[in-house]
Amino acid sequence: MPDYDAIVVGAGNAGSAAAITMASKGLNVLLVDRADPPGAKNLSGGVLWGNDLSQILPKWQSEAPLERFIDNKKIGFLTEKSSITIDFKTKYFDENKVGHTVLRAKFDPWMAKKAKEAGALVIPGITVDSLAIKDRTVIGVQESGDTITANMVLLAEGVNPRLSIEAGLRKPLQDRELSVGVKEIIKLSPQKIEDRFNLSEGSGMASEYILGNLGELNIGAFFYTNKDSISLGIVSPMEELRKNGVTHTYDLIEMFKEHPSIAPLIEGGTVAEYGAHLIPEGGIESVPQLYGNGYMILGDAAGFAFSNGLVLQGMNYAILSGIMAGETAVRAKSMNDYSAKSLSEYEKKLNNTYVLKDLKTFKDIRKVTGNPKMYTVYPQLLEGILLETLWERGQPKKKVRDILSEAAGKMNMSKVKTLTDFYNIYRRM
Repeated sequence: MPDYDAIVVGAGNAGSAAAITMASKGLNVLLVDRADPPGAKNLSGGVLWGNDLSQILPKWQSEAPLERFIDNKKIGFLTEKSSITIDFKTKYFDENKVGHTVLRAKFDPWMAKKAKEAGALVIPGITVDSLAIKDRTVIGVQESGDTITANMVLLAEGVNPRLSIEAGLRKPLQDRELSVGVKEIIKLSPQKIEDRFNLSEGSGMASEYILGNLGELNIGAFFYTNKDSISLGIVSPMEELRKNGVTHTYDLIEMFKEHPSIAPLIEGGTVAEYGAHLIPEGGIESVPQLYGNGYMILGDAAGFAFSNGLVLQGMNYAILSGIMAGETAVRAKSMNDYSAKSLSEYEKKLNNTYVLKDLKTFKDIRKVTGNPKMYTVYPQLLEGILLETLWERGQPKKKVRDILSEAAGKMNMSKVKTLTDFYNIYRRM
């Protein structure tokens, strides 16, 4: 008889959500994480959209260690001297309060605690050496020479899924499937944050940028307000960094911080934390076989993250995939069937959610986000149009079409290629 109904490897958002789902239905669950406290090695922290979390933790908004609810969302382009931003504030955010900034060092231990309260055995500080496999079926995990058995193993091991790769359950990751995120936490008083961003007590701002001031590199950036700190950083495709060879991520984040529109927002702040983390960005093509005899793969380990150049999300995808895997495990337990056929229900469930629907809808988004013009020519083009339109210099006014034509001419932009780019953006975004 196996030691557990299910072993969950990784106490991030996906793993804890799966453990809560299964334990609350009476399954005997072991949740292990290599960090102590659980999730301490998880760096990402941005906006948690908690619609799905409500399914398993209805009181999360009053109980979780949240920072600020989002009532201001910004999307922008930066050039060397300018910031071009869409600034969106709405009462819809304020009335619903489902989007909150979080710090993973606080949020992940809370999720693991909730898994323990639901009935799971949570053991932090455990590094699983390998999967235990017999007759092409995953039957547990191996740690320090011991084999711990289970009817199912749920692999929520994060963006670098070593166990899955070593067991041959998925292919090794390629540079094109990954980005590097570099993040800083900058301490500022709540009063300064609220004054600088025109926020009320408890409300917050989240913004994402395309950086058009870094030459040929395709770099994005983020900026989020917490209770008494700012989370900011850059996201760079691994392929870009490797190809460039001379540009370092710590230089890129400094260039972002020194931009004339960003520097005043963090003035007087103190860097409290600094770190880097891989981000899955391979899209639907990077999603492996999600299930097999005795196992399921979820969260970042399955490549469940979304980015279209303007929005970067992953926590909600992880949580929902954890819930779907947990529900599949509960069903498998009721039938006493842990075969690939039984666990295929996991993928069927995901196909009916936004997790796989989004990845399929935006399967060609890299043709937009990987276009160098998005980070060079087009931010400069927008800057030129706005300067001609909004900057009074005592000269005759021009029609927008003439401004656009002149700006494109100065940059030697082909009309055919530009129209093709715009058509691709329209189709894929």
